[in-house]
Amino acid sequence: MRRDIVEDASSAPAEGRAAAALPPRAAWRRKMRDDVLDAARSMAAERGWDSVSLSQVAARAEVSRPSVYKEFGSRGGLSRALVQREAERFLGGVAAALQRPAATASDALSAAVLHALGQARDNALVASVVQAAREGSDSLLPYLTTRSEPVVTGARELVRSWYQAHYRHHDDVRTDQAADVIVRLTLSCIVLPPPAHTLHETAELITAAALGVLERRPRPAGPGDAQ
Repeated sequence: MRRDIVEDASSAPAEGRAAAALPPRAAWRRKMRDDVLDAARSMAAERGWDSVSLSQVAARAEVSRPSVYKEFGSRGGLSRALVQREAERFLGGVAAALQRPAATASDALSAAVLHALGQARDNALVASVVQAAREGSDSLLPYLTTRSEPVVTGARELVRSWYQAHYRHHDDVRTDQAADVIVRLTLSCIVLPPPAHTLHETAELITAAALGVLERRPRPAGPGDAQ
């Protein structure tokens, strides 16, 4: 029997106190959504997202195809939700890494970048997407790159807040620029790892580039600059 046929919350395992506090219909919907995303993640990691259909995801999650469409709207909607959930978990780990004790602020930032690169390398979903892209194309890749503004924005806000707490003598414009540089460089190195560098070396280079943005001196205005 499919899980979405029986919508009484008593038919589903408890998901903790938060889920238990929800009305039965809302608790069922939350669990159904998590089950679908778990199935989509597993199948994408196993065979690549391009070879996975919504019908196959629904069957793996033991819900109906119409339920999946109702919740996510389309395959693209499921793609966005999958990447967004993965990003939220990923950023939680980066935030924790930034808060660990370090000798200097630079060391803390480098350690967080190293953590991000290591987690991405060991993430089965990211590995599958990157490998598929190298072999041709993968329709999930744009949600990690060109369509990834929600992901980039979340990461940028996290790093920006950290910068402002540790480099208070810099203005918001400079910290915004430095946060954008470190996020986009890290994302680029996740998708296209530098072949000649270790993860540690890559993390140090990314950190140096981002801190260079903070420390650079404004270029004097030249005669050709707009007034």
